[in-house]
Amino acid sequence: MITIKELSKDGKEFRLKNINIEVKKGEHFVILGPTGAGKTLLLETIAGFYFPDKGEIRIERHDVTDLPPELRRIGFIYQDYSLFPHLNVEQNIEFGLKLKKTHDTKRLNEIMNWLKIAHLAHRYPVTLSGGEQQKVAIARAIAIEPSILLLDEPLSALDLRTRDYLREAITRKPRAANWGGNICNI
Repeated sequence: MITIKELSKDGKEFRLKNINIEVKKGEHFVILGPTGAGKTLLLETIAGFYFPDKGEIRIERHDVTDLPPELRRIGFIYQDYSLFPHLNVEQNIEFGLKLKKTHDTKRLNEIMNWLKIAHLAHRYPVTLSGGEQQKVAIARAIAIEPSILLLDEPLSALDLRTRDYLREAITRKPRAANWGGNICNI
């Protein structure tokens, strides 16, 4: 599903050097390391936010090394939610769908119900708790039906109950959360 060969990237503050990884279809892959090791830079490079200085990234056997993020079918969830403050919950989730020029109200509602945020649809991020904001970020990433879901410590700031619920929800992959079964979590 994901193959990385001899990947190097100088991100000024963080540096990746000769990274080799293979993640098989349906596999959950975890990257561990100390703060400053470049874990986020690696995920952002896989997602296409940065192009590598050297090496190759393949997704489903296709070379995506030079493709922009919108052509890689990757969902990305950061620790800090990264929601648009001027958009309500529903609009934040729909954002990726608009980029794909699709709109599926049924799917949107299924995802919001699955994450138990349908009642928040018309509220803005500033009025939500941290757990609610993270559910919206997860919903937005899943709405685009990515083949791969990259997680950058998205549950670390949540309370234990919410963290356990979201961990189980993400790995259980109901019909509304169709992302191909691959999760890369740091």
